Amino acid sequence: MKVSLNKKGSYVIEAAVVLPVIMLSVITAILIIMFFYMQMTEQCRLHETLRAEAGRMTDKTICLSSISHDTSDVAIHIDKNVLGGEVTGKKYLVMEHSGILRRKGTFVLESHCYAIDGPSYVRASSIVRGEKDE
Repeated sequence: MKVSLNKKGSYVIEAAVVLPVIMLSVITAILIIMFFYMQMTEQCRLHETLRAEAGRMTDKTICLSSISHDTSDVAIHIDKNVLGGEVTGKKYLVMEHSGILRRKGTFVLESHCYAIDGPSYVRASSIVRGEKDE
Protein backbone atom coordinates (compact mmCIF):
# COMPACT_ATOMS: atom_id res chain seq x y z
CA MET A 1 0.00 0.00 0.00
CA LYS A 2 1.41 3.31 -1.10
CA VAL A 3 0.59 6.52 0.83
CA SER A 4 0.82 9.80 -1.07
CA LEU A 5 2.39 12.70 0.82
CA ASN A 6 1.51 15.25 -1.87
CA LYS A 7 -0.17 18.30 -0.27
CA LYS A 8 -0.16 20.68 -3.21
CA GLY A 9 -3.91 21.40 -3.18
CA SER A 10 -4.36 21.81 0.59
CA TYR A 11 -2.93 25.34 0.66
CA VAL A 12 -5.29 26.48 -2.09
CA ILE A 13 -8.31 25.08 -0.23
CA GLU A 14 -7.14 26.68 3.03
CA ALA A 15 -6.72 30.08 1.33
CA ALA A 16 -10.14 29.75 -0.31
CA VAL A 17 -11.76 29.26 3.10
CA VAL A 18 -9.69 31.56 5.34
CA LEU A 19 -9.33 34.65 3.15
CA PRO A 20 -13.08 35.29 2.62
CA VAL A 21 -13.70 34.87 6.35
CA ILE A 22 -10.95 37.37 7.14
CA MET A 23 -12.29 39.82 4.55
CA LEU A 24 -15.86 39.56 5.89
CA SER A 25 -14.60 40.07 9.45
CA VAL A 26 -12.69 43.21 8.47
CA ILE A 27 -15.71 44.58 6.57
CA THR A 28 -17.95 43.89 9.58
CA ALA A 29 -15.51 45.68 11.91
CA ILE A 30 -15.52 48.71 9.58
CA LEU A 31 -19.35 48.72 9.48
CA ILE A 32 -19.51 48.61 13.30
CA ILE A 33 -17.08 51.55 13.54
CA MET A 34 -19.20 53.48 11.02
CA PHE A 35 -22.33 52.76 13.09
CA PHE A 36 -20.65 54.08 16.27
CA TYR A 37 -19.58 57.22 14.40
CA MET A 38 -23.16 57.69 13.15
CA GLN A 39 -24.39 57.37 16.75
CA MET A 40 -22.05 60.16 17.89
CA THR A 41 -22.98 62.52 15.06
CA GLU A 42 -26.71 61.91 15.47
CA GLN A 43 -26.41 62.50 19.24
CA CYS A 44 -24.79 65.88 18.52
CA ARG A 45 -27.48 66.79 15.98
CA LEU A 46 -30.22 65.77 18.42
CA HIS A 47 -28.74 67.93 21.18
CA GLU A 48 -28.37 70.92 18.82
CA THR A 49 -32.01 70.54 17.81
CA LEU A 50 -33.15 70.38 21.44
CA ARG A 51 -31.09 73.45 22.38
CA ALA A 52 -32.66 75.40 19.50
CA GLU A 53 -36.14 74.27 20.60
CA ALA A 54 -35.41 75.31 24.21
CA GLY A 55 -34.32 78.73 22.96
CA ARG A 56 -37.55 79.09 20.99
CA MET A 57 -39.56 78.06 24.06
CA THR A 58 -38.24 80.90 26.25
CA ASP A 59 -37.89 83.50 23.47
CA LYS A 60 -34.71 84.65 25.22
CA THR A 61 -32.07 82.62 23.40
CA ILE A 62 -31.44 82.65 19.69
CA CYS A 63 -29.49 79.82 18.13
CA LEU A 64 -27.06 81.44 15.69
CA SER A 65 -26.23 78.30 13.76
CA SER A 66 -28.97 77.36 11.36
CA ILE A 67 -30.36 73.95 12.23
CA SER A 68 -30.95 72.30 8.87
CA HIS A 69 -31.16 68.74 10.16
CA ASP A 70 -34.10 66.53 9.29
CA THR A 71 -36.08 66.34 12.53
CA SER A 72 -39.00 64.33 11.17
CA ASP A 73 -37.78 61.12 12.82
CA VAL A 74 -37.12 62.76 16.21
CA ALA A 75 -39.77 62.59 18.92
CA ILE A 76 -39.61 65.90 20.83
CA HIS A 77 -41.53 66.43 24.06
CA ILE A 78 -41.79 69.87 25.70
CA ASP A 79 -42.62 70.48 29.38
CA LYS A 80 -43.20 74.19 30.04
CA ASN A 81 -43.32 75.80 33.45
CA VAL A 82 -43.16 79.33 34.87
CA LEU A 83 -39.37 79.57 34.85
CA GLY A 84 -38.71 77.87 31.51
CA GLY A 85 -39.07 74.17 30.95
CA GLU A 86 -37.45 71.00 29.71
CA VAL A 87 -37.18 69.64 26.19
CA THR A 88 -36.60 65.92 25.73
CA GLY A 89 -35.98 64.07 22.51
CA LYS A 90 -35.71 60.48 21.37
CA LYS A 91 -34.44 59.03 18.11
CA TYR A 92 -34.04 55.43 16.97
CA LEU A 93 -31.03 54.32 14.93
CA VAL A 94 -30.80 51.04 13.03
CA MET A 95 -27.60 49.54 11.66
CA GLU A 96 -28.38 49.25 7.94
CA HIS A 97 -25.67 46.73 7.05
CA SER A 98 -24.92 43.95 9.51
CA GLY A 99 -22.05 42.24 7.68
CA ILE A 100 -21.54 38.77 9.16
CA LEU A 101 -23.52 39.62 12.28
CA ARG A 102 -26.76 37.68 12.67
CA ARG A 103 -29.00 40.61 13.51
CA LYS A 104 -28.93 44.30 12.82
CA GLY A 105 -28.02 46.59 15.69
CA THR A 106 -30.51 49.11 17.02
CA PHE A 107 -29.82 51.99 19.34
CA VAL A 108 -32.02 54.58 21.04
CA LEU A 109 -30.67 58.11 21.39
CA GLU A 110 -32.18 60.11 24.23
CA SER A 111 -31.29 63.63 25.24
CA HIS A 112 -32.77 66.48 27.23
CA CYS A 113 -32.16 70.18 27.51
CA TYR A 114 -33.33 72.65 30.13
CA ALA A 115 -34.67 76.06 29.21
CA ILE A 116 -34.52 78.77 31.87
CA ASP A 117 -36.17 82.14 31.48
CA GLY A 118 -33.67 84.34 33.35
CA PRO A 119 -35.83 87.42 34.04
CA SER A 120 -38.74 85.27 35.27
CA TYR A 121 -36.36 83.32 37.50
CA VAL A 122 -35.00 86.54 39.07
CA ARG A 123 -38.53 87.89 39.59
CA ALA A 124 -39.71 84.64 41.19
CA SER A 125 -36.70 84.47 43.50
CA SER A 126 -37.24 88.12 44.48
CA ILE A 127 -40.90 87.42 45.32
CA VAL A 128 -39.90 84.41 47.41
CA ARG A 129 -37.34 86.49 49.34
CA GLY A 130 -39.86 89.30 49.80
CA GLU A 131 -37.95 91.92 47.81
CA LYS A 132 -39.77 94.55 45.78
CA ASP A 133 -39.25 95.18 42.07
CA GLU A 134 -37.66 98.50 41.32
